[in-house]
Amino acid sequence: MRATEERITDWSQQGRLAELDAQFARMLVRLHPDMSEAAALSAGLVSRALTEGHTSLPLSRLEQELSPEYRISRVELKRSLLTSGAAVADSEAAQHPAPLVLDGEGSLSLLRWHLAESRIAKGLLQRAEGLSAVDIEQARTLLSRLFPLSPDADSTPDLQKCAAALALCKPLLILCGGPGTGKTWTLVRILALLTALSKSTQPLRIALAAPTGRAAMRLGESIREAASTLPPDFAVDALPVPQTLHRLLGYQPASGAFRRNADNPLAADLVVVDEASMVDSALLDALLCALPTECRLILCGDPGQLPPVAPGSLLHALEAGADNKTGSGYSPELHAVLQELCGSDAPAQAGSQSGRLEDCRIQLRRARRFDRKSGIAALAAALQESRPAAALKRALAQDWPDIQWFNHAEAGIRLPALMLDLFAPLYQAESATAALEIFAAGRVLCALREGPWGVSGLNALCQNLLRRHDLIPARQDWYQGLPVLIQHNDAVRNLYNGDTGLFWPDDSGTLKTWFAAEEGLRGFPPANLPFWLPAWAMTVHKSQGAEFGTVVLVLPESGDSALLGRDLLYTAITRAKRRLVIVAEPEMLHRIASRRQVRHSALESLLMRKSGV
Repeated sequence: MRATEERITDWSQQGRLAELDAQFARMLVRLHPDMSEAAALSAGLVSRALTEGHTSLPLSRLEQELSPEYRISRVELKRSLLTSGAAVADSEAAQHPAPLVLDGEGSLSLLRWHLAESRIAKGLLQRAEGLSAVDIEQARTLLSRLFPLSPDADSTPDLQKCAAALALCKPLLILCGGPGTGKTWTLVRILALLTALSKSTQPLRIALAAPTGRAAMRLGESIREAASTLPPDFAVDALPVPQTLHRLLGYQPASGAFRRNADNPLAADLVVVDEASMVDSALLDALLCALPTECRLILCGDPGQLPPVAPGSLLHALEAGADNKTGSGYSPELHAVLQELCGSDAPAQAGSQSGRLEDCRIQLRRARRFDRKSGIAALAAALQESRPAAALKRALAQDWPDIQWFNHAEAGIRLPALMLDLFAPLYQAESATAALEIFAAGRVLCALREGPWGVSGLNALCQNLLRRHDLIPARQDWYQGLPVLIQHNDAVRNLYNGDTGLFWPDDSGTLKTWFAAEEGLRGFPPANLPFWLPAWAMTVHKSQGAEFGTVVLVLPESGDSALLGRDLLYTAITRAKRRLVIVAEPEMLHRIASRRQVRHSALESLLMRKSGV
């Protein structure tokens, strides 16, 4: 046992385990003296993996991490783990809880995450089973009015109409699509459809939520805009204000628990979650536990975006196991109902299985926001191809009116001019409202936090630039027009990690920090804010859930960080609505496009096993 603890300490000193992970491994060794060194170190590695977003590690990854000190095969490692006393349970035959669980697919998880993802799989699949009763005639009439045939429509199925029909047929809808494919437009029509069909019984209780405050506010703005395109007699005026999932579930900071749970479920008939790619496993588990049995759930998002900051990756897990990505392989029972509801707009063929999670999933593919001259749309589409680096290279070789691309040598001259164009108007605004609108129009996004091409370096560059042009005071830390990015959640003040605000005097001349909200601006004394940083530049991760007219994406000159993958590149590109500027070396850009961030999770295999696939 002492030799094992010494090896754990060695790994901690080498930086291969954080001290918290090392302490966890030592605790298991003391409680279970029969654990081998390989099993104890595997426990530490699984604990460390949580900081990288993994909820489990496959034996192949553990075997790689343990070599070359331990020349141990996966079979031997599995045997070593399962002979570690009560420290490791075989999920197929476990009689008692254990700190670690080895599942049937050969992945090792901490018990908490194994139980959470088991509940997620069970909760999703329960809502995926069977078909809801539908008044075919009434629903078909409403669908025809909400989704009229477009004069320029081609012969392909109207997947937006299919998505609405699917929302009627299944208690779970997973609505996926890239930028500009009309997810919110479709979502508003689904809400109008379900509201109209419920009028004869009782009002539909709807909850709208997103993972972050910024994403929730943007969802509200998008819904109001899309609702204005509905036929006059379809009203969604009574929709609630979107809120964060934490607020919806009643998060209790002191205990880390939620007021809403299985014993105190949400008072809702339909819950809509936007930006579902940002929802981590722990939050999704809490949401599913709080849903009433008959409550419908719509998860809306873009699988191509970055996974959550916290462990887990729902949309990636669903995408990895899905064979029905275009709406063309639904089960025969569902396909027959869709044909009745949608007619020629229904998918052309049925699949061979029933009761699958894929029956609840649809991917919108037609980009409606961008025209054929949009380089932003072309770059986003290139990153979704089977050979993204080559596709991106071809796309960037063309001359696009909305794309600029230059390297770091040119950035010394061109980047300051870009920053002045974006941010100088802030300091000429007449009010906080006008300044926030200007600030929302453009942003500098970085792949990394530190370094000259990271957030810290570019925020310093921007501040010095503004001072040289006498736009901000030379020796003040707080001043009118300073943009801020909140770094920590503050449930009391309803400020959350990722919220952006702006310093601006109130009517009496007192400097406050103003944040946009559904009800108007909210102002706080700067000293009362949770920890914040200047926000001319921000990481791509922090930009999720937001859109900007202009995005300046700055990538590092070199490096091989695990964070640099095409999920990050895709997320950054799709934050831009009208103009994208990329600062990058060609080799770095193509290397990032070639790599996708991998999240190890047992959820995919749990979904497949529990559904019998």
